[in-house]
Amino acid sequence: MSLQRFYPIYRKLPVWLQTHACWFYGRLFVKRTYTPRYYEILSSLLESEKWSRQEIEAYQDEQIKKLISGAYANVQYYREVMDRLRLRPNDIKTVGDLVKLPVLHKETIRNNMDKFVSRTSSKGDLIFRHTSGTTGKSLHFYVNKETELLQWAIWWRHRRRFGMTNDSWHVNFSPKPFVPGDQERPPYWRWVNPMKQLILSMHHLTPPKIRAIVDFLNRRYFEFYTAFPSIVHIFAVMACEAGLRLINPPRVIFMNAENTLDFQKTFLEDFIGASIVDQYGFSEACGNASQCECGLYHEDFELGVFESLDSRDIPGGRARGRIVATGFTCHEFPFIRYDVGDIGVWENPQATCRCGRQSRLMVRVEGREDDYVVTPEGRRLMRFDFIFKDTRNCSEAQIVQEDLGKIKIVIVRRSAYSSRDERFIRNQIKIWISETIEVEFVYVTHIQREASGKFRAVKSLLGMSHKNVIPDSCEFLN
Repeated sequence: MSLQRFYPIYRKLPVWLQTHACWFYGRLFVKRTYTPRYYEILSSLLESEKWSRQEIEAYQDEQIKKLISGAYANVQYYREVMDRLRLRPNDIKTVGDLVKLPVLHKETIRNNMDKFVSRTSSKGDLIFRHTSGTTGKSLHFYVNKETELLQWAIWWRHRRRFGMTNDSWHVNFSPKPFVPGDQERPPYWRWVNPMKQLILSMHHLTPPKIRAIVDFLNRRYFEFYTAFPSIVHIFAVMACEAGLRLINPPRVIFMNAENTLDFQKTFLEDFIGASIVDQYGFSEACGNASQCECGLYHEDFELGVFESLDSRDIPGGRARGRIVATGFTCHEFPFIRYDVGDIGVWENPQATCRCGRQSRLMVRVEGREDDYVVTPEGRRLMRFDFIFKDTRNCSEAQIVQEDLGKIKIVIVRRSAYSSRDERFIRNQIKIWISETIEVEFVYVTHIQREASGKFRAVKSLLGMSHKNVIPDSCEFLN
């Protein structure tokens, strides 16, 4: 069930009906996801993470053979590519053989989407997904039901490393307005009881409302939080600025969707006192890496394999390169050597982790260090990618703030872009970000990159008093 689709109706409901809607949403999710097959997969994952390196490599090579054979036989795009390169399935039998195939880019998928769907697939077996990434580029694709279950099982295996289960009550700091932004009185949260979850929307993390939110969190214990780093960081900063403290902090905060910046991690560890852990994944579901108790990222090899493209050696036997992913499970819409768009740092191949797991190790994922936008309501927001999820006609987009109360949306248009797209984006900003912020559209042929070759998806040119700094006057209270 898509919140955006039903949101115009949802936001008009009284709180008690919104709560019922959230319960219904959670019940559908649990029924669809936590099936007997899901628990079979989770049980298998808890065993496979004990495998030796040799067992892992043999498993991945076997998955590659199956994937390439099926892709050549049933997926038009890969058959055309392999024929053009004079390759046959027997030429690609191992992970090391993948380099014989070209790297897959998002634009290739956009231009050839029908060619990526296997001729043996059934629409009933496919789940439509879309993502914009951090650059405003919308991508539409499919995954199968097995992949979705595997992805959730991998995420819960990660949480189990830190003592959590599906019965652990938790808080989700969400970018979506489950609590409409114009609600001025508590409760600024919604319960999703079937998922053992409380949702806090970023739209109510403002100075006038922060005390009510902290007071509520102090009345009940939640074992963990899940959050975009930028959202939970702003929560902690505002609580600290208000002289508040959490007397019932969670044991763990599981970060997702964004790179956790060092200043965010330091502040959260000091203010909340919880362990900050992370997992790296993406909607395309063709790869994942999860931190262990020692702080390193282990490749979740059951879902796919990562390569380090344009790899460069760095001190300590480590390597830095672009992350390229090949997914094992969705043969109906395969991602083979897919350029994710991020940079990874891999540990020395000879290194082992104290936790005992033998899958490949990553030290960190290097994402874009984006600024915050400050809204007229006092919110500080870092992530805007969901604004562009339902647009197909933006090649790239950047949010720029030069003045308080105003933002520029810098867009590289695709040929089909029209005034309808502009109206849609403007409305999304009003619904999801702020009803009062002034929006200016700027259309360009390209977006200026930073020295690193990337551009910041959110760029603030405000004075430092408004940017992502920790307040000097704030004392850590627990």
